[in-house]
Amino acid sequence: MSTKDTSVNKIAEYLRKEIMYGNIKPGDQIKEFHISKICKISRVPVREALRILHSEGYVDMIPNRGSFVRIVSKEYVHEVAEVYFIIAPKLLKDAIPRYTADTFKKANSLLKKIEKCRDFSKVGYLIWDFGKIIYGPSKLGFMKFVIDEIYKHNIRALKDVFVKSNDMKYDVTYHKKFLDLCMKKQTDEAIKLWNKHIHKLSKTMSQKTEME
Repeated sequence: MSTKDTSVNKIAEYLRKEIMYGNIKPGDQIKEFHISKICKISRVPVREALRILHSEGYVDMIPNRGSFVRIVSKEYVHEVAEVYFIIAPKLLKDAIPRYTADTFKKANSLLKKIEKCRDFSKVGYLIWDFGKIIYGPSKLGFMKFVIDEIYKHNIRALKDVFVKSNDMKYDVTYHKKFLDLCMKKQTDEAIKLWNKHIHKLSKTMSQKTEME
């Protein structure tokens, strides 16, 4: 990794934490020159860091105006959930029969990492990686692309849910039960359980946005 890449990643992580801790609030403008001054670095890596945050759902980049911390509304959460509920069952229906022993090995290994993780800046990515494992075997390429975009743009929301939990531990109970049903080749039951999990998660996200 080059020095430039390191700088970009460090700035992105700094801004994530500032947003997560509420030091930079929803709707606030993030000014490149201000961040470059604080971090004692040129504006180029700051701009690239903001692009990363935009792809993750933290920032809205508005032409001729600048970058602003995204306001995650209840309506946005509901809209994303509706799209997810339409696509996810079709993807899983296609993917689950293609699961191999290696799929379950990777998925269970990742769940162990999620259970041990206490860093809310990482848990969203781990959950995203789990999504890639369970949807990955599907041959429905465009649907996988859409689901991947949903996960990517909701890393912030996933982290919000993690931070909100009292014990600072992301609950993977549904994930384990889902894998167990898949191993038993109970595809329809596994999909129903996963939908129940997503419904519960979207409800928690919605409650979180109401509190902000």
